[in-house]
Amino acid sequence: MTAPLAKPLIKKIATALLSLLLAGAFFELGIWQLHRAHDVQVAQQVQPEKPIVELTSIAAAGANLRPVAANRIVTAMGRYVEIYSAPQQHPLLANGKKSKRPVSLEVRLLEISNHRGILVVRGLEDNSPQTISERVKITGRLYPRQTVDTVNPAKGVKEIRGILTRIDPALIAGQTQLQLFDGFIIIKGESTSNGQAVSDSHLASPQLRTGIAGYYWQHISYVVIWWLMAALVLVLPWYSQKSRRMDKVKI
Repeated sequence: MTAPLAKPLIKKIATALLSLLLAGAFFELGIWQLHRAHDVQVAQQVQPEKPIVELTSIAAAGANLRPVAANRIVTAMGRYVEIYSAPQQHPLLANGKKSKRPVSLEVRLLEISNHRGILVVRGLEDNSPQTISERVKITGRLYPRQTVDTVNPAKGVKEIRGILTRIDPALIAGQTQLQLFDGFIIIKGESTSNGQAVSDSHLASPQLRTGIAGYYWQHISYVVIWWLMAALVLVLPWYSQKSRRMDKVKI
C-alpha cells in the first residue's frame, strides 16, 4: 500500500518544485524589466551640471576619454592650427534630439600647451572661414569621438585633406605632430586672451543621454506579463488537479 501512495506524493512534490522554479524565473524577469524601466526614466532626465573644469584636469592626450569626462563643460586655451569640414552632420538640438537636416560643420584643431591638441566644433561651416591667428580661450562641452562615418568613405572622401567623414581625432593622427585628446569640444563660448568675444553663432551642446532600448511603459507591460506568467505556473497545476478530482466525483 505504501508504494502506490508514494508515487502521487512524489509527483506532487516534483510539480511543486517545478512550479516554484518557473515562477521564480518569471518573477526575476519581471524585476529585471522593472529595473530597465527605472533606467529609462533616469536616462531621460537631464543631470545637474557639474562645475566647469580645465580640459587637462579630466582628460589626457593620447588616452581614451574616460566616461566621467564625457558631457563635462571644460575650458582650454590655445591657438587654432588647422581647419576641417565635417559634412552631412546631424548635430544635436537643444532638446537633445538630432537635427533632421544634414549640415556641414566647421571643425578646428586647437593646439594647447605641451604640444597637445583637440578637435573643436565651432559651428556651421562658412564659405569664408573666420581668420583667428591669436590665442583663444574656449568653453564648451566635451563629447566622445564619433564612431560612424556620416559620409560614405567609398567615394574617396577620406583621402581629401580637410574633410572629416566623422569627428574623430584618429582621422587626423597621421596629419599632425600634436598629441591628440580623445573626443571633441562643441564650444559654448570663445574669446581672445584679452576677453574679446570671437563668435556667438555656436551650436547647441546638450548633454548626451544614455541610450536604453525600449520605452518606460513598454518595460512596465513586460513586468505585468512576466508576473502573470509566474502566477499562472503556480496556480495552473493545482487547478488542473482539482478539475480532474471534480470530474471523477461526477463520474
